[in-house]
Amino acid sequence: MTDHKAAQDRPDMNPWLFFRRWLANPREVGSVTPSSPALKRRLTQEIVRAPDEYVVELGGGTGAITRGILERGVPADRLYVIEINHEMAQHLRDIFPGIHVIEGDARRLTEILPPQVVGKVGTTLCGIPMMLLTIEEQQAIVDSAYSVMPKGRQIVLYTYALASPLPRDKLGLAGRRVGFVPANIPPASVWAYRQGKAG
Repeated sequence: MTDHKAAQDRPDMNPWLFFRRWLANPREVGSVTPSSPALKRRLTQEIVRAPDEYVVELGGGTGAITRGILERGVPADRLYVIEINHEMAQHLRDIFPGIHVIEGDARRLTEILPPQVVGKVGTTLCGIPMMLLTIEEQQAIVDSAYSVMPKGRQIVLYTYALASPLPRDKLGLAGRRVGFVPANIPPASVWAYRQGKAG
């Protein structure tokens, strides 16, 4: 089976939907192609979750990372995906009927997540192109994510840049690159961040 045929058979690898959303708003999408299987595997290796905790994905897109989270063993009812775009949010609901998809703003997690989820998020995975945002937008998303996680938990995201996609000192973060995925278009790095500057 060719890679093209495999992509056609997997609704989360919808390149036309992804490309149309990128054309409409590059700041929401950040890349012209969905994440590769190799990237989703490396990214989801960083998931830490107790049995009673949840995983939150910011910016579900067409669902490539979402599928990786489920393949990692996270139960569908323990996964909340936040997607600001209406068309992509509906797409995620259609192809992953067991997960929770919330059409909303990642800067307002304490408001849009159910009360029982706030404070019980083990890991937050971020697919939002953070480097394209202002420092104020970055800070708001980071603060929102940490507000729903127990102390010491991490935000995991990927970037196509060589350096950290977030200004760690300005945002008060301790972060490190935990993986590099050359088998992605373009090659990507995976970063993990916790609150508090590295000592």
